[in-house]
Amino acid sequence: MSCNNVNTTGSTTPGSAEIDFYLAVSKGDFTGYSNVSKFGINPTVGSGGFESMWEGSNLYPWPTAAATLSVVSASANDASGGTGARTVEIQGLDSSWNVLTETITMNGTTPVVTTGSFLRVFRARVVTAGSLKSNAAEITMSSGGTTLAYITYDTIGMGQTLMAVYTIPAGKTGYIINLNVSSSKDSEHRFRFMTRDNAVTDAAWNVKEYMSARGGFSSWRKYAINKVTEKTDIDLQVISNSTSAASGGFELILIDN
Repeated sequence: MSCNNVNTTGSTTPGSAEIDFYLAVSKGDFTGYSNVSKFGINPTVGSGGFESMWEGSNLYPWPTAAATLSVVSASANDASGGTGARTVEIQGLDSSWNVLTETITMNGTTPVVTTGSFLRVFRARVVTAGSLKSNAAEITMSSGGTTLAYITYDTIGMGQTLMAVYTIPAGKTGYIINLNVSSSKDSEHRFRFMTRDNAVTDAAWNVKEYMSARGGFSSWRKYAINKVTEKTDIDLQVISNSTSAASGGFELILIDN
C-alpha cells in the first residue's frame, strides 16, 4: 500500500494527480483501509441522565453474549409481498468480534429469527421494498426481549437505523476523524464520546471527547486523531436541561492490523 500523491486537503476530481485521502479510501484505493460513517438521533433527550444517540431514548443496552435476533414490524405491509420493506440487512459482529451480515425476509407482524448469532448490532437497512420504497412501520430487532436496533417510521419510513454506536471489529484499528452533534432546542446540551475496550476484563467506559452546545449544529474535524483498538465499543451520548431531540454522529477510518 502506498499513500503517494494523496493528501487530506487536495482535489477530489477523478484523475487528479492529488486526490483527497478520505475519498481514496472510499474508492477502495488502499487495501486494508475502509471508512465508517455512524449517525443517530435521540428523539426525546431528557435531563435525568446521559442517553445514547439512538432511537431507544436511553443508554444503549450492549449485549453480553451473542444471540439470534427476532425481527418484526408493526405493520403487515412489511412482508415479502407487501408494499413496505421486503428484505432487511442486519450488520454487526459475531461471537468472535468478526463482521456478521445477514439479510432476512420480512413477515409483517410475525417475528423472523436470524440464522446467525449477533454479539453486536450496529446497522440495519431495508434492501428491497414494495410500492412504498421503504418500511411501512417501525421495525425492531430484539434479543431476549431487549430491542437492539430500530428502523423507524416518521411520516415515511427511514429505511435504515439511526444509531451512533459502533464496535471495532476483530483485526481492525479505528481512527476517529470527525464528530458532529446537533439539537432541536436552544437549551444546554452536553455530549460525550465514550469508549470501552472489551479486550480488558471488566473494562470501564472512558470519555474521549466532551462537548457543550446550545441548539444548532456543531462539527469537529479531528487533527489529534483518536485511535480505537479492536473490540472497543463506541457510544455517543447526550443529556439536556429540557426535553429535546438531538442527533449526532462520527466518522472513522478502519485499518487492518
